[in-house]
Amino acid sequence: MSLFSRIEEACASLIERAFARTFPSDLEPAHIARKLVATMEARASHEGQTIVAPGTYTVRVSADDFARLAQHRQYLEQEWAALIAEVARRVSIAFDEPPDVMLVEDPAVVAGAVEIDTAFTEMSAAKHYRLRIVKGLPPEGIYPLDRTVAIGRSTANDVVLTDPRVSRRHARIETSSGEPILVDLDSTNGTFVDGKRVTEPLHLSAGNVMTLGNTTLAIEEE
Repeated sequence: MSLFSRIEEACASLIERAFARTFPSDLEPAHIARKLVATMEARASHEGQTIVAPGTYTVRVSADDFARLAQHRQYLEQEWAALIAEVARRVSIAFDEPPDVMLVEDPAVVAGAVEIDTAFTEMSAAKHYRLRIVKGLPPEGIYPLDRTVAIGRSTANDVVLTDPRVSRRHARIETSSGEPILVDLDSTNGTFVDGKRVTEPLHLSAGNVMTLGNTTLAIEEE
């Protein structure tokens, strides 16, 4: 069974149990719950072998909808948070912090619509990474990924690899988004991450293993 199917299966019974009795004729809380789960799935990312989802969810609704839901706000926020935590547990999605849901009024949102913003914790956003040479020259070289880093055989690169199978300008790792993103620079022999060839910009996380020619490099969290 796919991850999406398992999420749908877990979601259905939990939503029915949490909202059917309290809101027997109003499906909107259940609709918001489903959108929260879908948002959690869509914005989860791989960190090594773990799938991690944002911990903070802001549910934005119109003034009219907020006025109608506000009397149940504390209950809804608690139930929504418990729901996504339980669905995540069932499908092995982790959080950077225990999930927190907040319902807010937004005049820009039309009646009946729901917008959801997510965020990771400051601790997660402040992660620092480094690149370590596992196999190749220079041996055990370590390079902080605190800025864009160029990799290749040319001495003009930030990371100079003494490997004939590495192109002069082979790849670069960008960090402008707060997390490392690997870009292959049309290298002759390709750039591989965890055994798969990189054909477009790829978000990296701690535990990823890069292969350039005969050289192996690891992404590590500092």
